[in-house]
Amino acid sequence: MTAALLLVLMGATAAPPTYLVERVVTLGSTSTRLSVFRNGVAVLVRSATGENGSLVRQPLSEVELLVLTQVVEECYPELVRFGELGKGPGEGRVELRLAPPGRDPLLIRFALTAAPTLATSRITQALDGVEARMERTNVSREDLHDWQPSVGDRVELEDGRVVEVKDVLLGPEGMVVHAQVGEGPVSIFLSADDLRRLALRRVAK
Repeated sequence: MTAALLLVLMGATAAPPTYLVERVVTLGSTSTRLSVFRNGVAVLVRSATGENGSLVRQPLSEVELLVLTQVVEECYPELVRFGELGKGPGEGRVELRLAPPGRDPLLIRFALTAAPTLATSRITQALDGVEARMERTNVSREDLHDWQPSVGDRVELEDGRVVEVKDVLLGPEGMVVHAQVGEGPVSIFLSADDLRRLALRRVAK
């Protein structure tokens, strides 16, 4: 089954876009937008006509952002070459926006039932992975990239535990955080980077 693939190269703008890649899927009255920004923050917005929408905002790990950036950069040239590939049935539509650094922003629109190209398949697979992970946690993650743990700080981890920083030590490989789990006697030692990766948000005392 073939499908229409409309490609539009957007003209240069005064300021470059802040996103790396963005996908908007519209099916009936429901719209799902996944945006990955160049600073590594991902935002998932799902809305339906007449209903309150939901928003999940989470920073990606450095590895996730690196892999996604590589996929976008590798697929961009193939998508630029494609024009019209036919037309497919169905009301569902997809808008895919790519803006790798140093390239003109690219907008592609195609039917949800489209027979995918290799490039659209790779990008779809990568974005599906990000979206699935965000839906599993189903909570907004505070951006803690620049957070420097200090004694007394309390954070909620991905697994629901709340830990309080009891000490910050300098080890041979960097900063090590000694944290108490909840109100009990259990404590853990993590590198500051691992704690930032596992923490969802800071918690007030």
